[in-house]
Amino acid sequence: MSTAPQSSPAAPASPTAELAAFAAALRYEDIPPEVVAHTRLCLLDTFGCGLYGATLRWTGILRDTVAPHDPGTPSTVWGTPDRLSAPHAALVNGTAVHAFELDDLHKLAIVHPGSVVTSAALATAEDSAARGADVSGKRLLTAVVAGYEVAARTGMSVGAAHLRQGWHPTGTHGTLGAAAAAGSLLGLDAAGMRDALGTAGSQSAGLMAAQYGSMVKRFHAGRAAQSGVYAALLAERGFAGIAELFEAEYGGYCGTFSPEHDLAPLTAGLGEVWETATIGFKPYSTNGSCHPTIDMLLELHATEGLSAADVAAVRVRCSTATKVHVGWDYEPDSVTTAQMNLPYIVAAVLTDGDAFVDQFTEERVRDPALTALSRLVTVAADPDIDALGDAYRHATRLEITLRDGRSFTRSRDHARGSAAAPLTAADVREKYHKLAAKALPAERAERLAAAVDSLGGHPDDLRALTDALRAPAAPARDPRGHHPCD
Repeated sequence: MSTAPQSSPAAPASPTAELAAFAAALRYEDIPPEVVAHTRLCLLDTFGCGLYGATLRWTGILRDTVAPHDPGTPSTVWGTPDRLSAPHAALVNGTAVHAFELDDLHKLAIVHPGSVVTSAALATAEDSAARGADVSGKRLLTAVVAGYEVAARTGMSVGAAHLRQGWHPTGTHGTLGAAAAAGSLLGLDAAGMRDALGTAGSQSAGLMAAQYGSMVKRFHAGRAAQSGVYAALLAERGFAGIAELFEAEYGGYCGTFSPEHDLAPLTAGLGEVWETATIGFKPYSTNGSCHPTIDMLLELHATEGLSAADVAAVRVRCSTATKVHVGWDYEPDSVTTAQMNLPYIVAAVLTDGDAFVDQFTEERVRDPALTALSRLVTVAADPDIDALGDAYRHATRLEITLRDGRSFTRSRDHARGSAAAPLTAADVREKYHKLAAKALPAERAERLAAAVDSLGGHPDDLRALTDALRAPAAPARDPRGHHPCD
């Protein structure tokens, strides 16, 4: 009597395989309406940041460098009449979005997904349409959500230890999000998406020393977007990536990039818990770790009439991640340095009552009065804040002593604009219009906002979006590196 062989139970999917399968299988109908609505708001914010960034010197240098080496089609370079190949368009547009510290943020992952995911997705969508694919607004939205989810979950798996190690999370994790978005638009199956992630992860890079006196930090986001597009295009042709990207013990993503990591966030609640819905928006053009301090200073300005002339000393207590990231002594050398430095930002807010684009010009960041005022600011890591964990990485305690002997203390765990204290849709729209006005006529900026609002609603909505993103002429550039209206 023969016995049929017993089938062994299937081995559980690895985190890499499970995350790839999710990104490949995601459909518009799977995404809750409120997540779709928030994604549209993310797109609007990203386009505003990118259009403003298109006017800046470092974006112009990059655009001028790649254009002579590119055939010039088929993807839009935002805020210009130009087109580039999909990888180069993703490179330039991603750099533009991250060009002035204004782009959206997933706080736990420490990644700015709009700069990497949306630039890769839209460039790939236009490239696919040019090759005859039927690319709708719904497919674009789906790809963006897939990319946001992958980028956020990748960042959550390694946490703030990755940043403390000296890596720039948007440059590293963003590559994975860009690959997922591009792969979704290319219609990669689960195996192809796994290859795309495996190739993208091996391209992940970005050193945080770029925040000191360089233009390179802006480039990290664009490079991540470009690498993600390359990874997806290679996977489309059968190019094999690292199969066990996240979990490989030697040379895998998590173990290599962080001394502290947890694979669980890569897949926990996939399709039920939407990290895209937690994306926050930045009301200030500075590093996000500085935002709680800005919020408290503005509150004191409004309630106590606090001004720079009143201040004798400012003491900030924060997480170790915030201290090493933004709490160093200020020396004026570049706009990037000032945007990443908490003592300078405290000085600017005390003096101007704001921390938007006008506080970060080449002249302003070298103002001797602001530099002197920054010397009154001390920043210290607080073990009690560290003990709260990564969810409270931005928690900040502020003490200000005035020249007349009075003192004020304030405490804030989450910044305005974060998921815990969100901006309203009206706030995001106001920010978008202020930024878009630097690159587009008012009528075209309104048309772009309307195209975002209606995205997913009719067959030709992708064309309406890209048509509105173009400008009739290249944006004016200030040769000193700041925006043209200074």
